[in-house]
Amino acid sequence: MTGGPAPQGHKADGREDGRDAVGRDAGPTPRRDRLIGLFLLALLLFNPPLLRLFGGDGAMFGLPPLCAHILFVWAAVIAAAALLAERRG
Repeated sequence: MTGGPAPQGHKADGREDGRDAVGRDAGPTPRRDRLIGLFLLALLLFNPPLLRLFGGDGAMFGLPPLCAHILFVWAAVIAAAALLAERRG
């Protein structure tokens, strides 16, 4: 090597974006898979047919059932995303 600038598309350490040290595709990571699963679970929990189950009268923790469901699911999704993002491995 002549010590010139790195070829286009390579980082200074010789790796391409999204590839490992040998140049192979790094592939999906467990963290990414878990976050995708959490996203899909959130889609299911905020799905209108499921939300209709909580549209009745009454109160949960002093809130209408629909508001309580949305509030608690929203808080749980954010807490789970924070745990997954901070977790190693």
